[in-house]
Amino acid sequence: MNPEATTLQTLLADHQLYHSEFQMDYFITTKAGGTTYGYYKQALRELFKRYRGLKELLTSKQLLQVDIDELEHKIKSNNADEFEQRRSEIKLCQNRMGMEDLERNIGDTTREFKHFYNQALGLKEQIGELTDEVRKQLDEDMWRHQIKMMAAIDYIQRGRLGESVMSMLQSTPKGWRMPLVQEIKNADNIIKWFEQYDLPLPKHHRIEDVNVKALLE
Repeated sequence: MNPEATTLQTLLADHQLYHSEFQMDYFITTKAGGTTYGYYKQALRELFKRYRGLKELLTSKQLLQVDIDELEHKIKSNNADEFEQRRSEIKLCQNRMGMEDLERNIGDTTREFKHFYNQALGLKEQIGELTDEVRKQLDEDMWRHQIKMMAAIDYIQRGRLGESVMSMLQSTPKGWRMPLVQEIKNADNIIKWFEQYDLPLPKHHRIEDVNVKALLE
């Protein structure tokens, strides 16, 4: 390989598709969650996306490899006319480049799959068994948190509660509507809560040798 190509490969190796670990932790799971259960739901949502995406990518790779093998066989047999032979060589080159892109996609999707898998494992340890009763309580806690967060942002942005918060409050169960109103009607208190609130993600298991192939099967 010539020096220019080596330099290009070195540069492209530093190019990371999709999200960094920081993005996945803070701007996806933490941002969407708010509570441990909220984190867990988001981690599972992201894990499922990568699970489904990887299956599609790996199937596409298998099909593309069949096309490559078929074209290589066709070219070696040399049964086609000159133009068909040239066309096959171009298609083969095109498919090999496509395989390179596909493998890069598989690599980074696998990286994200492992990250959200590790996230979900750590969160599952905190949450424990999800019975219907536990899930119901955790879901209510998550939505209380979301309404409080929306209220704090409203006060910061416009100095008053917005229509979205009021509409959500109106839709909540009567039993916990008024206590929640008491919490968010004081702008100073809810903004202070917003500034001080902190619920870090649990330490990831960091299982780097996750057998993704076995999990997908």
